[in-house]
Amino acid sequence: MRALGTITLPGVARSAPRARGFVRGLVPDVEPDALADVALCVDELVANACEHTASGAGGTVTVTVTVSADGALLRVTVLDDGGTDGKPCVRGDAWSEGGRGLQLVEALAAGWGSQAGRRGTVVWAEFRIRSMCAT
Repeated sequence: MRALGTITLPGVARSAPRARGFVRGLVPDVEPDALADVALCVDELVANACEHTASGAGGTVTVTVTVSADGALLRVTVLDDGGTDGKPCVRGDAWSEGGRGLQLVEALAAGWGSQAGRRGTVVWAEFRIRSMCAT
């Protein structure tokens, strides 16, 4: 994977749209529908980090974007400041008021996962993309 960029933002709600804009700016030639899926998932992952971890209590969220050597797979990684008792999981209750963010990520991404990092939790999502410039 080749790094495209990294941004560290405050753990506040307004960081989600800033992260979305950051990612859009790194891959402007991706097909609009695919880019919309990526942007929605970035928004959800950053919002989750701000709401459910120590990032939202004065911490930060770091977003890293990488792409495969052939340019067909984009990976977005979100590192939070930790502080939760468990790892991120998809909630099965369709009627709950919250918990749909990871359902969206699971539905839109080619794959996603999480792991404990040295200073928090790393959540990643991968997307199959095609450039509008490809022939």
